[in-house]
Amino acid sequence: MNKKVKEAALSLSAASAGLLGGLIFWQKACFWQAEKKVDDTNFEIYSSSHGIIAYTSVGRGRPLLLIHSMMLGTSRKEWDMVIDTLSENYHVYALDLPGFGSSFVPDKPWTAYQYARCIHDFMETVIHRPACILASNGGADLALITSMLYPEKIKGLMLISPEGFGRGFATNEDTEPLHSLLLPVSGTQQFLMGTSKGKIKETLEESFFAKEKIAKELIDQCHYSARRSKKGQVSYATIKTGFWRSDTKAAFTALSVPFWIFWGEENKSNPISNMEWAEEARPDGDYVIFESVGDFPHLENSQSFTNIVQEYLK
Repeated sequence: MNKKVKEAALSLSAASAGLLGGLIFWQKACFWQAEKKVDDTNFEIYSSSHGIIAYTSVGRGRPLLLIHSMMLGTSRKEWDMVIDTLSENYHVYALDLPGFGSSFVPDKPWTAYQYARCIHDFMETVIHRPACILASNGGADLALITSMLYPEKIKGLMLISPEGFGRGFATNEDTEPLHSLLLPVSGTQQFLMGTSKGKIKETLEESFFAKEKIAKELIDQCHYSARRSKKGQVSYATIKTGFWRSDTKAAFTALSVPFWIFWGEENKSNPISNMEWAEEARPDGDYVIFESVGDFPHLENSQSFTNIVQEYLK
């Protein structure tokens, strides 16, 4: 190799190393900024066998467990608009699932069955008795798997548009990108790009019918929550590939407790035809359609939603 070629190769190598170093520094700065912005100290801690579970516990009376969706950046704060009203008559628990909010992040993506075991352990150790569960979207699927594995823990289910009725388990094609998403640097870069404020806003806009109801505070909250730890990359990969998903049709048809199904009429990602399947399979339940609402009736029409939940819980 002549001198000029060597010099060019060295220059290219130095430039590449500089770019890589700059990229890694920028990635660390993103996590530092997110950690600095998160101010979430108002919660209790359950030390599970896997790690800490953050949760809110308010009110008195019969226990009601709230399980948030599996949307990127969500947490128990998804229930902030309804939890105070519900706590007037019930002892309400709202937990951060592993990988969300202030709870620990698993080292590897979890399946629905691992999440269900965690929910069971929480109910066993913290609530101490069977409870009703109110769960949103992907969280509704986890509640259904919990009811199938641990029916003695469930008094009743209130489910917002379970996703497993239509999507079922992730396919091999769905999970194929998992390895690349978990890689350092390149996978981290995909994670940071996928959790930008613009992407979070885009996800929320796809989930809401009335986009004007998406507050800047909600976007910021989801953005910083998704990035609060570098290990959030695992949660991102879990959600992006649907690794956590499960077919919940069998669990639903086997339910032996009272149940209520809520659906937003304008839910595009999980259309109302899936609720129609559920109503045909189990006509013995109660089904409620919220007009002019997308994936989250408890966020888009919280007052009406809370009134209906309180009526059913009587």
